[in-house]
Formats: sequence, C-alpha cells, structure tokens
Amino acid sequence: MTEKEYNNDYFSWLGVINRKNYIINMFILTAIIILTSLIPFQNFEKYINFSFIYTTLLFLVGFFKFMIIMSALSVIYRRIADFSASKSYKFKMNMYRVFVIFYVLPLLYLFCIRYFFDFYILYIFSLAMGCLGFISAILFCFIKGD
Repeated sequence: MTEKEYNNDYFSWLGVINRKNYIINMFILTAIIILTSLIPFQNFEKYINFSFIYTTLLFLVGFFKFMIIMSALSVIYRRIADFSASKSYKFKMNMYRVFVIFYVLPLLYLFCIRYFFDFYILYIFSLAMGCLGFISAILFCFIKGD
C-alpha cells in the first residue's frame, strides 16, 4: 500500500485515512467499546458454574476490548499521517509526539505500568492526557488532509 492510498483497515498502521472513513471507523469502534462496557460480565458468575469458563470469558472480553483500543489507535495514527503528510517534517514529528503523549503513554500506564508503579500523580496525569487525547481525536475529524 502506498502512502497516499486511503484505506479502511482497522488493524493497519500503514497509509492514511480520510475524514469520512475516520468518522465512520471511530463511530463503530466507540460504539463497540461502549456496548461491551455496558454489559455486566461480572454478573455472569452466578449463571456459570465453572470458574474456568467464567475466567476465560472475562479474559476474552478484556482481550476484545484491548483489540478495539488498538484498532482505535491505528485509526488515529493514520488520520494524523493523513493531515500531516503535506506539512513540514517538523510538524509531522511533533504530531507523532502528540500521538505518543496523548494516546500511547496514558494507555500504557493505565493498562501496564500502574500495576508496578502506582503513583496517584501519574494516574491523574494519564487521565488528563487521555481526556485531551479524546478531545483531539474528535478535532481530527475537522482537519482537512491533502
């Protein structure tokens, strides 16, 4: 796939994505993550007699949510690549730094690092960066690409 070729893949980090496909993909991914968060999988324990099946169910749901989050990250990354492709190299590198600071680091802390280093200030920082990342993901819908 070339750099200018628009794609609609959920698990691809290559290429770019236009605004229409970005909005559609982010709407689908957001709806899936909200719907899976609303289903009370923890209450299924009383209906499932085997703890192995219950633990497997919770693992699969958590892994599914992780895949959805990684798909959203790839869509955001390709959108950043789309509107920064025609800009200067410095702007492009700054946008990739914004991606790492607002998206990758908060998720890395919330899903991995906080189990080893649980600092209150890092938790607040990652939540603040996650909120700013969410707002910037919405703003990426309005930035025109090439």
